Amino acid sequence: MPTPRKLTLLAAIVGPLVLITLAVLAITGIVSVTAALVLGALATVLAVQLLMILTVRRLDGKALRIDARVKRHEAETATVKTVAERLDRRLDEITALIEKHENRRDEDLQAILVSLGEDRLAFAPGRRQIEETVRDLLSHPAGTTRGQAEHAPAVHGRAAHGPVPSREGTGRVLSEREA
Repeated sequence: MPTPRKLTLLAAIVGPLVLITLAVLAITGIVSVTAALVLGALATVLAVQLLMILTVRRLDGKALRIDARVKRHEAETATVKTVAERLDRRLDEITALIEKHENRRDEDLQAILVSLGEDRLAFAPGRRQIEETVRDLLSHPAGTTRGQAEHAPAVHGRAAHGPVPSREGTGRVLSEREA
């Protein structure tokens, strides 16, 4: 089917030729002037009707294309909405799992802290015993017990078994004057 532009171009070329032909026929007397005017008016009305029909068909085609485009966009929107709902559900699941994991982690941390607190409380008497033992060892020469150190011969007020470590726990050995 010819396009509206081609038909308009054809009408623009043929229309004046028909009017000129009718004018020549009316002047030569072959056709009466009234018949020429009626034929000219009839040709003009038919041309206008043809133009209107083509314009309506053109607009109808555009409307159909717009309608198809709208339906395609609606289908895409529905697809996007479905995917968004699916993602929203998945995000809700992930959020719930994260909250569950956080709760479990908090419970584990609380249990660890409670366990550490219990261990510290349980270790406190043992720590005191170890500190007393270390004090006893530091106050008596190496290799002697408390009873032996008391009965060992003293050299210048000290036990005869060597240098005495400091009581401060620095690892420094006290000289004979400091002891």
